[in-house]
Amino acid sequence: MTATVTTLDREIAREERCVGLPTDQPLTDGVITRRRLQIAGLLLACGFVAVFAVFAAAGVVQLCAIVLAAGFGVYAIRQDRHLRRLASLRGDSLRITLVVAGELMFSGVLAGDRELLDLRDGVARSAGLLAGALAEVVPADSVRVRLVGPSGELPVAAIRDVEPRRPARDDPEPAIEAMRTGETTCTERDGRGVMVVPMWRRGDLVGLLEVVGAPGDLYHPRDAALVDAYGRGVVAALLSPRN
Repeated sequence: MTATVTTLDREIAREERCVGLPTDQPLTDGVITRRRLQIAGLLLACGFVAVFAVFAAAGVVQLCAIVLAAGFGVYAIRQDRHLRRLASLRGDSLRITLVVAGELMFSGVLAGDRELLDLRDGVARSAGLLAGALAEVVPADSVRVRLVGPSGELPVAAIRDVEPRRPARDDPEPAIEAMRTGETTCTERDGRGVMVVPMWRRGDLVGLLEVVGAPGDLYHPRDAALVDAYGRGVVAALLSPRN
C-alpha cells in the first residue's frame, strides 16, 4: 500500500507540473475546474483567431495565424488530457484514503488511544488559558504550552509573554530534551533559566509546559515541583467526567 500511494503521489505531481499547477498546494476539484475553464477559454480564442484569419487576412499572415491557432489548439487539447488524468488520479487517491480510514476505524486501532487524543485536543483548545494560569505559578518572562505532534514535533500551541520588553526566542531544544528523557528539564539558554515539564497520562506524553525566566534567573527544584503539580492538575481536570 505504501508503494502504491507513493507512486500515485508522484504521478499526481507529474501531471500537476504538466498542466502548470503548483505541487506544494492542495489539489481540489475547484483547482482542476478552474484550469479546465482556462484551457477551454484558450481553445475558444484559438478558434476565433483561426476564423478571423480566414476572413480578414491574406497570404502569409493568414497562414501564420492559422498555424499559430492550430498549435495553441493542440496544446489546449493535450492540457485537457492531462487534466482528465489528474482528476482520475485524484479520485484514486481519495478512494485509497477512505479505504485506509475505514480499515483503521473498523479494526479498532484508534480505540485505545481515544482518551489520549481527547487529552491532547483539550490541551490544544485550552492552551491560551493554561499559559496564562501557568504564568501565575512561577516567575517567568515567557510561558509556552507545547503540543506533541504525530512525528514527535513540538509545536507551540500558546505563548504568554509576561514581560514583552524582554521577549524570549523560541528555542525547542530544551523541550526536545525533556521529551527524550521523559523528565523535567532545567537549563540555561541565552543567559535565562528555561524549564520544561512534561505532562503525562500514565505512560503517554500529553504536552509540555515551558517557562523562560528573566535574564540571570535560574529555576530550582521547588519551581519544578510547582509546575509539575500544575501539569498533573491540568491532566486530572481534562480527564474528569464533566469534560
